[in-house]
Amino acid sequence: MRLYRLRSRTGFCIYSEQGRDCGKFINDLRNSPIKFFGLSVRGDRLYGYVGRGDFSALGSLAEKHKLTCEMIDEKGAAKELRPYKRRIGLVIGFFLSLGLVAFLNDRVMIIEVGGNETIPTERILSHLEDAGVYIGSSISSVNLRRVEKQVAAMDKNIDWVGIKHIGSRVTVEINEITLPPEMERKNTPCNIVAAHDAQITGVRLYSGMLIPMVGDGVRKGDILVSGVVDTKYGRSFYVHSIGEITGIYTEKMTFSERLQTEEKVCVGEQSAKALKIFGHKLVYSPAELPSGDYEYSETDEQFTFLGLTLPLYRITGHYRIMEAQSVTITEEQAEQNIMGRIEKYEQNFLDGEAEILGRDIEKSTDKNGVTVTVTYTLEGEIGEEKMIFAKYESPKESEPESKEKTES
Repeated sequence: MRLYRLRSRTGFCIYSEQGRDCGKFINDLRNSPIKFFGLSVRGDRLYGYVGRGDFSALGSLAEKHKLTCEMIDEKGAAKELRPYKRRIGLVIGFFLSLGLVAFLNDRVMIIEVGGNETIPTERILSHLEDAGVYIGSSISSVNLRRVEKQVAAMDKNIDWVGIKHIGSRVTVEINEITLPPEMERKNTPCNIVAAHDAQITGVRLYSGMLIPMVGDGVRKGDILVSGVVDTKYGRSFYVHSIGEITGIYTEKMTFSERLQTEEKVCVGEQSAKALKIFGHKLVYSPAELPSGDYEYSETDEQFTFLGLTLPLYRITGHYRIMEAQSVTITEEQAEQNIMGRIEKYEQNFLDGEAEILGRDIEKSTDKNGVTVTVTYTLEGEIGEEKMIFAKYESPKESEPESKEKTES
Protein backbone atom coordinates (compact mmCIF):
# COMPACT_ATOMS: atom_id res chain seq x y z
CA MET A 1 0.00 0.00 0.00
CA ARG A 2 1.35 3.43 -0.95
CA LEU A 3 1.58 6.09 1.71
CA TYR A 4 -0.73 8.55 -0.04
CA ARG A 5 -3.55 6.05 0.34
CA LEU A 6 -3.33 6.41 4.11
CA ARG A 7 -3.79 10.17 3.87
CA SER A 8 -7.27 11.39 4.86
CA ARG A 9 -8.97 12.99 1.86
CA THR A 10 -12.51 13.94 0.81
CA GLY A 11 -13.81 13.61 -2.71
CA PHE A 12 -16.00 16.50 -3.97
CA CYS A 13 -18.13 17.45 -6.93
CA ILE A 14 -18.70 21.12 -7.95
CA TYR A 15 -21.52 22.04 -10.33
CA SER A 16 -24.00 24.82 -11.08
CA GLU A 17 -27.74 24.31 -11.34
CA GLN A 18 -27.99 27.49 -13.40
CA GLY A 19 -25.30 26.35 -15.84
CA ARG A 20 -22.59 28.74 -14.58
CA ASP A 21 -18.99 28.26 -15.74
CA CYS A 22 -16.49 26.87 -13.20
CA GLY A 23 -13.47 28.63 -14.72
CA LYS A 24 -13.40 31.53 -12.26
CA PHE A 25 -13.88 29.07 -9.38
CA ILE A 26 -10.88 27.04 -10.52
CA ASN A 27 -8.70 30.17 -10.71
CA ASP A 28 -9.74 31.25 -7.19
CA LEU A 29 -9.17 27.68 -5.94
CA ARG A 30 -5.61 27.70 -7.26
CA ASN A 31 -4.91 31.01 -5.55
CA SER A 32 -6.47 29.89 -2.26
CA PRO A 33 -4.56 28.03 0.56
CA ILE A 34 -6.84 25.02 0.07
CA LYS A 35 -4.81 21.88 -0.72
CA PHE A 36 -6.44 19.95 -3.52
CA PHE A 37 -5.40 17.27 -5.99
CA GLY A 38 -6.85 15.06 -8.66
CA LEU A 39 -8.95 17.76 -10.37
CA SER A 40 -10.88 16.57 -13.41
CA VAL A 41 -13.72 18.05 -15.46
CA ARG A 42 -16.44 15.73 -16.63
CA GLY A 43 -19.05 17.55 -18.63
CA ASP A 44 -20.17 20.57 -16.61
CA ARG A 45 -19.01 19.12 -13.28
CA LEU A 46 -15.67 19.48 -11.49
CA TYR A 47 -14.32 16.54 -9.48
CA GLY A 48 -11.32 16.31 -7.15
CA TYR A 49 -10.00 15.70 -3.63
CA VAL A 50 -9.19 17.98 -0.74
CA GLY A 51 -7.92 17.39 2.74
CA ARG A 52 -10.54 16.40 5.28
CA GLY A 53 -10.04 19.70 7.15
CA ASP A 54 -10.30 21.84 3.96
CA PHE A 55 -13.70 20.64 2.84
CA SER A 56 -15.61 23.36 4.73
CA ALA A 57 -13.39 26.10 3.19
CA LEU A 58 -14.03 24.55 -0.24
CA GLY A 59 -17.77 24.72 0.37
CA SER A 60 -17.53 28.41 1.32
CA LEU A 61 -15.56 29.19 -1.83
CA ALA A 62 -18.10 27.35 -3.99
CA GLU A 63 -20.98 29.18 -2.32
CA LYS A 64 -19.22 32.49 -3.08
CA HIS A 65 -19.34 31.61 -6.78
CA LYS A 66 -22.96 30.40 -6.41
CA LEU A 67 -21.93 26.83 -7.07
CA THR A 68 -23.05 23.67 -5.36
CA CYS A 69 -20.41 21.57 -3.52
CA GLU A 70 -21.22 17.97 -2.69
CA MET A 71 -19.16 15.38 -0.85
CA ILE A 72 -18.72 12.21 -2.89
CA ASP A 73 -16.72 9.96 -0.57
CA GLU A 74 -14.02 9.87 2.08
CA LYS A 75 -10.84 7.85 1.98
CA GLY A 76 -7.81 7.36 4.16
CA ALA A 77 -6.85 6.11 7.61
CA ALA A 78 -9.30 8.38 9.43
CA LYS A 79 -12.27 6.82 7.66
CA GLU A 80 -10.97 3.28 8.14
CA LEU A 81 -10.41 3.79 11.86
CA ARG A 82 -13.60 5.75 12.54
CA PRO A 83 -15.79 2.64 13.11
CA TYR A 84 -13.35 1.45 15.78
CA LYS A 85 -13.11 4.66 17.78
CA ARG A 86 -15.49 3.35 20.43
CA ARG A 87 -13.78 -0.04 20.70
CA ILE A 88 -11.57 0.64 23.69
CA GLY A 89 -10.28 -2.93 23.74
CA LEU A 90 -8.58 -2.54 20.38
CA VAL A 91 -6.89 0.66 21.48
CA ILE A 92 -5.73 -0.91 24.73
CA GLY A 93 -4.55 -4.01 22.88
CA PHE A 94 -2.63 -1.89 20.39
CA PHE A 95 -0.75 0.00 23.08
CA LEU A 96 -0.19 -3.20 25.08
CA SER A 97 1.31 -4.77 21.97
CA LEU A 98 3.65 -1.83 21.52
CA GLY A 99 4.65 -2.08 25.17
CA LEU A 100 5.20 -5.85 24.91
CA VAL A 101 7.37 -5.45 21.82
CA ALA A 102 9.44 -2.75 23.53
CA PHE A 103 9.74 -4.93 26.65
CA LEU A 104 10.82 -8.06 24.77
CA ASN A 105 13.27 -6.10 22.65
CA ASP A 106 15.13 -5.17 25.84
CA ARG A 107 15.17 -8.73 27.20
CA VAL A 108 17.69 -11.50 26.63
CA MET A 109 15.91 -14.25 24.70
CA ILE A 110 18.82 -16.33 23.37
CA ILE A 111 22.38 -16.79 24.69
CA GLU A 112 24.94 -18.34 22.33
CA VAL A 113 28.37 -19.42 23.62
CA GLY A 114 31.28 -20.17 21.30
CA GLY A 115 35.02 -20.71 21.42
CA ASN A 116 35.01 -22.96 24.48
CA GLU A 117 36.63 -26.36 24.01
CA THR A 118 37.43 -27.60 27.50
CA ILE A 119 35.16 -25.38 29.61
CA PRO A 120 31.53 -26.67 29.67
CA THR A 121 28.89 -24.30 28.30
CA GLU A 122 26.80 -24.81 31.45
CA ARG A 123 29.64 -23.40 33.57
CA ILE A 124 29.92 -20.31 31.37
CA LEU A 125 26.14 -19.76 31.54
CA SER A 126 26.39 -20.01 35.33
CA HIS A 127 29.10 -17.33 35.35
CA LEU A 128 26.95 -15.11 33.13
CA GLU A 129 23.97 -15.53 35.45
CA ASP A 130 26.11 -14.52 38.43
CA ALA A 131 27.15 -11.43 36.47
CA GLY A 132 23.52 -10.52 35.68
CA VAL A 133 23.08 -11.90 32.14
CA TYR A 134 20.48 -14.66 31.84
CA ILE A 135 17.33 -15.45 29.86
CA GLY A 136 14.89 -12.68 30.62
CA SER A 137 17.39 -10.16 32.02
CA SER A 138 17.33 -6.55 30.85
CA ILE A 139 19.99 -5.74 28.25
CA SER A 140 19.93 -1.98 28.79
CA SER A 141 20.54 -2.29 32.54
CA VAL A 142 23.70 -4.42 32.16
CA ASN A 143 27.14 -3.09 31.31
CA LEU A 144 28.45 -5.78 28.95
CA ARG A 145 32.06 -4.58 29.25
CA ARG A 146 31.86 -5.03 33.02
CA VAL A 147 30.31 -8.48 32.57
CA GLU A 148 33.21 -9.49 30.30
CA LYS A 149 35.72 -8.64 33.03
CA GLN A 150 33.66 -10.40 35.72
CA VAL A 151 33.30 -13.63 33.76
CA ALA A 152 37.01 -13.67 32.89
CA ALA A 153 37.86 -13.20 36.58
CA MET A 154 35.50 -15.99 37.70
CA ASP A 155 37.33 -18.78 35.85
CA LYS A 156 41.09 -19.18 35.79
CA ASN A 157 40.87 -21.11 32.50
CA ILE A 158 39.36 -18.15 30.64
CA ASP A 159 41.80 -15.73 29.02
CA TRP A 160 39.43 -13.36 27.24
CA VAL A 161 35.65 -12.86 26.93
CA GLY A 162 33.77 -10.91 24.27
CA ILE A 163 30.03 -10.23 24.58
CA LYS A 164 27.76 -8.51 22.08
CA HIS A 165 24.04 -8.47 21.43
CA ILE A 166 21.90 -8.12 18.32
CA GLY A 167 18.35 -7.42 19.40
CA SER A 168 17.45 -10.04 21.99
CA ARG A 169 20.28 -12.42 21.02
CA VAL A 170 23.43 -12.31 23.17
CA THR A 171 26.60 -13.86 21.72
CA VAL A 172 29.46 -14.79 24.04
CA GLU A 173 32.90 -15.60 22.59
CA ILE A 174 35.38 -17.36 24.89
CA ASN A 175 39.14 -17.56 24.48
CA GLU A 176 40.61 -20.21 26.76
CA ILE A 177 44.06 -20.05 28.33
CA THR A 178 46.53 -22.32 26.56
CA LEU A 179 49.08 -23.59 29.03
CA PRO A 180 52.59 -24.05 27.65
CA PRO A 181 53.72 -27.66 27.49
CA GLU A 182 55.81 -28.84 30.37
CA MET A 183 59.43 -28.58 29.37
CA GLU A 184 61.39 -31.74 29.94
CA ARG A 185 64.98 -31.00 30.72
CA LYS A 186 67.16 -33.40 28.78
CA ASN A 187 70.41 -32.31 30.41
CA THR A 188 69.47 -33.18 34.00
CA PRO A 189 71.47 -36.25 35.10
CA CYS A 190 69.28 -39.23 35.98
CA ASN A 191 69.22 -43.02 36.24
CA ILE A 192 66.48 -45.34 35.12
CA VAL A 193 65.57 -47.71 37.96
CA ALA A 194 63.19 -50.65 38.18
CA ALA A 195 59.67 -49.88 39.39
CA HIS A 196 58.84 -53.59 39.92
CA ASP A 197 60.52 -56.90 40.65
CA ALA A 198 60.70 -58.15 37.05
CA GLN A 199 62.50 -60.09 34.36
CA ILE A 200 63.73 -57.90 31.50
CA THR A 201 62.29 -58.82 28.09
CA GLY A 202 63.21 -55.83 25.92
CA VAL A 203 65.52 -52.82 25.84
CA ARG A 204 65.58 -49.65 23.75
CA LEU A 205 68.50 -47.50 24.90
CA TYR A 206 69.03 -43.95 23.63
CA SER A 207 71.30 -42.44 26.31
CA GLY A 208 73.10 -43.82 29.35
CA MET A 209 74.80 -47.10 30.22
CA LEU A 210 72.76 -50.32 30.44
CA ILE A 211 73.46 -52.37 33.58
CA PRO A 212 71.42 -55.63 33.33
CA MET A 213 70.81 -57.43 30.06
CA VAL A 214 67.71 -58.93 28.45
CA GLY A 215 66.67 -62.02 30.41
CA ASP A 216 68.14 -60.85 33.71
CA GLY A 217 65.98 -60.51 36.80
CA VAL A 218 65.90 -57.25 38.72
CA ARG A 219 64.42 -56.06 41.99
CA LYS A 220 62.46 -52.92 42.58
CA GLY A 221 64.88 -49.98 42.88
CA ASP A 222 67.75 -51.59 40.97
CA ILE A 223 69.50 -49.35 38.44
CA LEU A 224 68.63 -50.42 34.89
CA VAL A 225 70.30 -47.59 32.98
CA SER A 226 73.05 -45.60 34.69
CA GLY A 227 73.48 -41.89 34.10
CA VAL A 228 77.15 -42.12 35.08
CA VAL A 229 79.17 -42.89 31.94
CA ASP A 230 82.89 -43.72 32.02
CA THR A 231 85.17 -42.54 29.23
CA LYS A 232 88.20 -44.31 27.86
CA TYR A 233 90.34 -41.68 29.54
CA GLY A 234 89.33 -42.89 32.99
CA ARG A 235 86.95 -40.09 33.73
CA SER A 236 83.23 -40.13 34.31
CA PHE A 237 80.47 -37.73 33.33
CA TYR A 238 76.75 -37.53 33.93
CA VAL A 239 73.98 -37.84 31.31
CA HIS A 240 70.25 -37.86 31.22
CA SER A 241 69.37 -41.55 30.75
CA ILE A 242 66.78 -42.18 28.06
CA GLY A 243 65.44 -45.61 27.25
CA GLU A 244 62.49 -48.01 27.26
CA ILE A 245 62.91 -51.09 29.42
CA THR A 246 60.14 -53.69 29.30
CA GLY A 247 59.81 -56.69 31.54
CA ILE A 248 57.50 -59.30 33.00
CA TYR A 249 56.31 -58.64 36.54
CA THR A 250 53.44 -59.49 38.87
CA GLU A 251 50.88 -57.26 40.54
CA LYS A 252 48.41 -58.26 43.24
CA MET A 253 44.98 -56.66 43.78
CA THR A 254 42.35 -57.51 46.40
CA PHE A 255 38.61 -56.94 45.99
CA SER A 256 36.00 -57.56 48.69
CA GLU A 257 32.20 -57.41 48.93
CA ARG A 258 30.12 -57.57 52.10
CA LEU A 259 27.13 -59.89 52.24
CA GLN A 260 25.10 -57.52 54.38
CA THR A 261 25.25 -53.80 53.69
CA GLU A 262 23.20 -50.72 54.36
CA GLU A 263 22.10 -48.99 51.18
CA LYS A 264 19.81 -46.08 50.34
CA VAL A 265 16.74 -47.36 48.51
CA CYS A 266 14.03 -45.32 46.75
CA VAL A 267 10.78 -45.77 48.71
CA GLY A 268 8.64 -43.16 46.95
CA GLU A 269 8.52 -40.34 44.42
CA GLN A 270 6.97 -36.88 44.31
CA SER A 271 6.83 -34.29 41.58
CA ALA A 272 6.43 -30.52 41.40
CA LYS A 273 5.48 -28.44 38.36
CA ALA A 274 6.38 -24.85 37.58
CA LEU A 275 6.63 -22.35 34.76
CA LYS A 276 9.92 -20.61 34.08
CA ILE A 277 9.63 -17.28 32.27
CA PHE A 278 12.50 -14.86 31.79
CA GLY A 279 14.61 -16.84 34.24
CA HIS A 280 12.01 -16.67 37.03
CA LYS A 281 10.29 -19.83 38.25
CA LEU A 282 6.58 -19.77 39.13
CA VAL A 283 5.50 -22.95 40.95
CA TYR A 284 1.87 -23.82 40.29
CA SER A 285 1.87 -27.41 41.57
CA PRO A 286 4.22 -27.69 44.57
CA ALA A 287 5.33 -30.95 46.17
CA GLU A 288 5.52 -31.78 49.85
CA LEU A 289 9.24 -31.85 50.54
CA PRO A 290 10.27 -35.05 52.30
CA SER A 291 11.85 -34.71 55.73
CA GLY A 292 14.57 -37.29 55.07
CA ASP A 293 17.10 -37.79 52.30
CA TYR A 294 16.00 -37.41 48.71
CA GLU A 295 17.42 -37.06 45.22
CA TYR A 296 16.20 -34.26 43.00
CA SER A 297 16.20 -33.96 39.23
CA GLU A 298 14.19 -31.87 36.82
CA THR A 299 13.20 -31.83 33.17
CA ASP A 300 12.16 -28.80 31.14
CA GLU A 301 10.05 -28.36 28.03
CA GLN A 302 10.29 -25.12 26.06
CA PHE A 303 7.17 -23.64 24.48
CA THR A 304 7.08 -22.68 20.82
CA PHE A 305 4.71 -20.52 18.79
CA LEU A 306 4.55 -20.64 15.00
CA GLY A 307 7.98 -22.22 14.87
CA LEU A 308 9.53 -19.61 17.19
CA THR A 309 10.98 -20.61 20.55
CA LEU A 310 9.66 -18.63 23.49
CA PRO A 311 11.45 -17.88 26.79
CA LEU A 312 8.81 -19.97 28.55
CA TYR A 313 9.49 -23.41 29.99
CA ARG A 314 7.43 -26.03 31.76
CA ILE A 315 9.59 -27.37 34.59
CA THR A 316 8.89 -30.75 36.20
CA GLY A 317 10.87 -31.50 39.37
CA HIS A 318 11.25 -35.12 40.48
CA TYR A 319 11.90 -35.98 44.14
CA ARG A 320 13.07 -39.55 44.85
CA ILE A 321 12.68 -40.26 48.55
CA MET A 322 15.63 -42.33 49.78
CA GLU A 323 15.68 -44.46 52.90
CA ALA A 324 18.55 -46.47 54.39
CA GLN A 325 17.75 -50.18 54.47
CA SER A 326 19.73 -53.29 55.26
CA VAL A 327 20.39 -55.31 52.12
CA THR A 328 21.56 -58.94 52.17
CA ILE A 329 23.01 -60.61 49.11
CA THR A 330 24.16 -64.15 48.41
CA GLU A 331 27.73 -65.29 47.84
CA GLU A 332 27.01 -65.73 44.13
CA GLN A 333 25.76 -62.15 43.86
CA ALA A 334 28.77 -60.85 45.79
CA GLU A 335 31.11 -62.80 43.49
CA GLN A 336 29.36 -61.36 40.42
CA ASN A 337 29.76 -57.83 41.80
CA ILE A 338 33.45 -58.43 42.42
CA MET A 339 34.01 -59.80 38.91
CA GLY A 340 32.38 -56.66 37.51
CA ARG A 341 34.75 -54.49 39.56
CA ILE A 342 37.71 -56.55 38.36
CA GLU A 343 36.67 -56.03 34.74
CA LYS A 344 36.39 -52.26 35.26
CA TYR A 345 39.80 -52.20 36.94
CA GLU A 346 41.42 -53.99 34.03
CA GLN A 347 39.77 -51.68 31.49
CA ASN A 348 40.61 -48.43 33.30
CA PHE A 349 44.00 -49.10 34.86
CA LEU A 350 45.71 -51.92 32.98
CA ASP A 351 44.70 -51.60 29.32
CA GLY A 352 47.26 -49.55 27.39
CA GLU A 353 49.83 -49.52 30.19
CA ALA A 354 50.70 -53.21 30.29
CA GLU A 355 49.73 -56.43 28.60
CA ILE A 356 48.03 -59.04 30.79
CA LEU A 357 49.83 -62.37 30.29
CA GLY A 358 47.90 -64.22 32.96
CA ARG A 359 45.86 -63.90 36.12
CA ASP A 360 45.64 -66.11 39.22
CA ILE A 361 42.39 -65.74 41.16
CA GLU A 362 41.97 -66.79 44.79
CA LYS A 363 38.62 -66.56 46.55
CA SER A 364 37.95 -66.65 50.28
CA THR A 365 34.64 -66.43 52.14
CA ASP A 366 33.84 -65.65 55.76
CA LYS A 367 30.83 -64.43 57.73
CA ASN A 368 31.44 -60.82 56.69
CA GLY A 369 31.67 -61.32 52.95
CA VAL A 370 33.63 -62.52 49.95
CA THR A 371 37.24 -61.58 49.19
CA VAL A 372 38.91 -62.18 45.82
CA THR A 373 42.66 -61.75 45.34
CA VAL A 374 43.92 -61.50 41.76
CA THR A 375 47.61 -61.89 40.93
CA TYR A 376 48.31 -60.48 37.47
CA THR A 377 51.27 -61.45 35.34
CA LEU A 378 52.00 -58.36 33.24
CA GLU A 379 54.46 -57.27 30.60
CA GLY A 380 55.16 -53.60 30.18
CA GLU A 381 57.40 -50.66 30.97
CA ILE A 382 59.26 -51.21 34.25
CA GLY A 383 61.70 -48.27 34.28
CA GLU A 384 61.26 -44.91 35.96
CA GLU A 385 63.61 -41.93 36.14
CA LYS A 386 65.50 -41.03 39.31
CA MET A 387 67.49 -37.83 39.36
CA ILE A 388 71.20 -37.79 40.15
CA PHE A 389 72.02 -34.83 42.35
CA ALA A 390 75.52 -34.08 41.06
CA LYS A 391 77.26 -31.35 39.16
CA TYR A 392 76.84 -31.82 35.43
CA GLU A 393 80.05 -31.88 33.38
CA SER A 394 80.02 -32.06 29.59
CA PRO A 395 82.15 -34.87 28.13
CA LYS A 396 83.42 -32.53 25.39
CA GLU A 397 85.02 -30.34 28.02
CA SER A 398 86.54 -33.17 30.08
CA GLU A 399 88.01 -35.35 27.35
CA PRO A 400 90.60 -32.85 25.93
CA GLU A 401 91.79 -32.04 29.44
CA SER A 402 92.29 -35.73 30.20
CA LYS A 403 94.13 -36.17 26.91
CA GLU A 404 96.60 -33.40 27.73
CA LYS A 405 97.42 -34.99 31.08
CA THR A 406 98.02 -38.36 29.41
CA GLU A 407 100.43 -36.89 26.83
CA SER A 408 102.38 -35.07 29.51
